[in-house]
Amino acid sequence: SSGNTCNDLGKHSQRSLSRSPLFGGLRGGSTFGSSSGAGKSRVPLHQLHASSASSSAASASASDKTAQDEEPYDIDSDPDMMRQISEAAAASHSITGPSIRPTTVGSLPFLDTSALDDSTPKQHRVLFVLGGPGAGKGTQSDLIVDNYKCVHLSVGELLREARASESNPHAELIEDCLVHGKIVPVEISLELLKNAMDEAYERPAADGSKYGTRIFLVDGFPRNFDNLSGWTDNMPQAASCLGALVYDCPQDVLEARIMSRAETSGRSDDNLTSARKRFRTFQMQTMPVVRALEEVEKSQDAEDPAGNSRIRMTHIEATGTVEEVWDATKAAMDAYAANDVLSANSRLIRAAVEGDADTYMKLSARGMFAKEGEDASKFDDEKLKSLFAEYEMPGKKDDEAPDGADDIWNTIISNATIEMQTGTKAIVSYDRTFAEDGKEKTLRETRVWSHEENGWTCIHFYRTPK
Repeated sequence: SSGNTCNDLGKHSQRSLSRSPLFGGLRGGSTFGSSSGAGKSRVPLHQLHASSASSSAASASASDKTAQDEEPYDIDSDPDMMRQISEAAAASHSITGPSIRPTTVGSLPFLDTSALDDSTPKQHRVLFVLGGPGAGKGTQSDLIVDNYKCVHLSVGELLREARASESNPHAELIEDCLVHGKIVPVEISLELLKNAMDEAYERPAADGSKYGTRIFLVDGFPRNFDNLSGWTDNMPQAASCLGALVYDCPQDVLEARIMSRAETSGRSDDNLTSARKRFRTFQMQTMPVVRALEEVEKSQDAEDPAGNSRIRMTHIEATGTVEEVWDATKAAMDAYAANDVLSANSRLIRAAVEGDADTYMKLSARGMFAKEGEDASKFDDEKLKSLFAEYEMPGKKDDEAPDGADDIWNTIISNATIEMQTGTKAIVSYDRTFAEDGKEKTLRETRVWSHEENGWTCIHFYRTPK
């Protein structure tokens, strides 16, 4: 198989915000629910006419407003919006957080995410999932969770859970926002989201297994510039935004899907009028956020010699069948997951070169060192160090292995490739050149990686002569 480069591309604990050092004072934030506020006119109706205007004039004004709302919104034709996009992009440059850095291994560019695993407090991996109503975000998110062992979080669902919780200090405020169509302060949404990520990180997946270094899918967020600025101001120390999956689908297709869904969904907002209002809200409020993040991506691309941005925005054509859209989603997710695999692989090589047996063994499954009849779970530290010397220091007996790195392979890595076999299995191959007996020797080294409880773990490797 050919290698893929990374560049191709309920109860949650409730902590009062006043106790959290992460968040400051409250301000306007995310819209609660899928359609609250979506149908609000940009100019209140009572401002469209004077109190003494005739009913016919008011009707004409309302008709003109309806016609205006039904016209396609063109971001590029709105100078004020373009200015806001530029300002939002400039303010969001740090959205990826401090722990991700572009690098390469064997000329293969990737994002080193190793620092996320050692961060204190914990920094989570986050992908935004965005798209108009009916674009298939929920369906694709379910497939991602099943195949990549990610965690799917909806800010709307978290707010609904908090509203229903008697112990939540913000339940009354959230209820008031729901009833009166007001905005939930963004800090409340983000605090709920952070709590949910902290808790879900330690929970097993649906298959009963635990997985480290999990990616969190944040559905329907950020919806507007205030959401985006709230995230950038409050979240980079708690979560690193890897990018976004943006599901593109034209309005007529979305409307047809929603009307079909309405036959069985029981959702009050699954009707043509609500759908059109929600789609226009998405066009006018969420797509400008997407454009701003794309500007961040371009800026970060320009900063890296390899053009490897720390944030990666991925547009997915969502008009096809579920299977067709999944193929595109899977290709995007492979690229995001490959960063974590290559980070682990590079860390393991570094540990081998530096003679760091402890780190090497943390990244390796003990079972791959066991010979027939051996129980790897009973290997002690001395046995593991002996195995490390045997496999990573060719030509030396165990008792001759040095403690330092002086006699470790002088390694040069080249021609690296990665193949994501599934969402939890990957193969990394590369040429490894080293000096042996005064001569240069090159082997093709291949490592098989599995996503397990401690994150990506090497479960098998082999070397073949070049």
